[in-house]
Amino acid sequence: MQSKRKRILTMLENGTITTDEALTLLEKLNGEQTTGQGTTEPSQTSTEGTAQSQAASETSEKEATSSEQGNEKTGSTQNSEQSEPTGQSGQSGQSGKSKQSKQSMDDFLEDLRKDFTNVSDRFMQFMQTAVQTVKEFDIESPFGESVLFSHTINKPMDKIDELLLDIDNGKITVHYTDEKEARAEFSVKAFNNESETKAKEDFLEKVLVVTDENKLRISSKMKMTKVNLDLFLPQKEYKELNVRLMNGSFTMSDAEAKKVHVKTANGKIEISTLKFKTADFETANGEIRLTGLSGEKLSAETLNGRVYIDGDLQEVEAQSLSGHVVVTTTNNQAAKIDAKTMSGSVELYIPNGLSLSGEIASNMGRLDLQLDDVNRTAEQDLLLQRSIRFKKDVENQDNPLYIFGEAKTGSVLVCYNAK
Repeated sequence: MQSKRKRILTMLENGTITTDEALTLLEKLNGEQTTGQGTTEPSQTSTEGTAQSQAASETSEKEATSSEQGNEKTGSTQNSEQSEPTGQSGQSGQSGKSKQSKQSMDDFLEDLRKDFTNVSDRFMQFMQTAVQTVKEFDIESPFGESVLFSHTINKPMDKIDELLLDIDNGKITVHYTDEKEARAEFSVKAFNNESETKAKEDFLEKVLVVTDENKLRISSKMKMTKVNLDLFLPQKEYKELNVRLMNGSFTMSDAEAKKVHVKTANGKIEISTLKFKTADFETANGEIRLTGLSGEKLSAETLNGRVYIDGDLQEVEAQSLSGHVVVTTTNNQAAKIDAKTMSGSVELYIPNGLSLSGEIASNMGRLDLQLDDVNRTAEQDLLLQRSIRFKKDVENQDNPLYIFGEAKTGSVLVCYNAK
């Protein structure tokens, strides 16, 4: 009991738990100790009563004139009556120890989950703070005053079906219009320039906007110049869209491309209404939000942020180190959903009426399989290892939808789409 108190105080000193949580745990611990003392008093009373009964029995044996055989029968009867309460007390003691052991194990798992979550949250908060500090760092002091200007470049798009966008410092927003030409509108913030004219000349020398055969290339390698791009493109299906950013977000809507690849080191990725064949999205720090999708294979991964995917999708792989992962597919021929997170929860929403074969797992979180018509083929509920395997067979469907959901510290939910 003393070691538990020391452990609670140590967790409070390290900042793992708050003062209110520490007081709650100490009160709970004192309550268990009081309950334990209360259960020992009846056993002491029972022992004293047994001793008095034995003394009275010895006195009666000396004074009695009955036969020795009768005394033996009386003694055996008394011993059997006294042994029954003692056995019941032992059983209740064992039951109490079992409940106390289970409660201690639950408390240990809860403390471990809180410790792990706190460590993960602190690491991600540190990462977010560091990245935000870099983004908001005032570089005007060492490099002089900033110069703001805008510039627009138009390019013909008759034979263009591939887009290659590469910006080191700045965000990209893609719009689709009924125009026949591509229009690139740049908003530039430059440093260490004497005038706007000089800054604009320097920008035009280093920025690249060219059409090469069937490709449109836009590139800016200026790390100390912030270049925000609004790109207006003709509405049509493109063969490939390849986007790379170092420090900036990416936004696009109402797009159609066979192959899509978007990667940013620091920034949010947000897309609505996209038709594709294969697509993958990756960011080190930021949320990935993809809605209104229609495609075959999709991959989305972030180290720090939420992943939200919703659409008519056949195969989905989604992963986050610190953040919730939510995947919804409405495709009646869906083949695979693989969702994982280290610190966060996983939610999977699938169509009803499909053959299923899947597994959900968590080390410390809750497993919520809300599929009433599936067969649970295997269940495991061990220390730091919980999993459920399930299967569902539907006539005339040979290829089931494979599902795998894993959350280290959070919960995992699987259910059908709302009708």
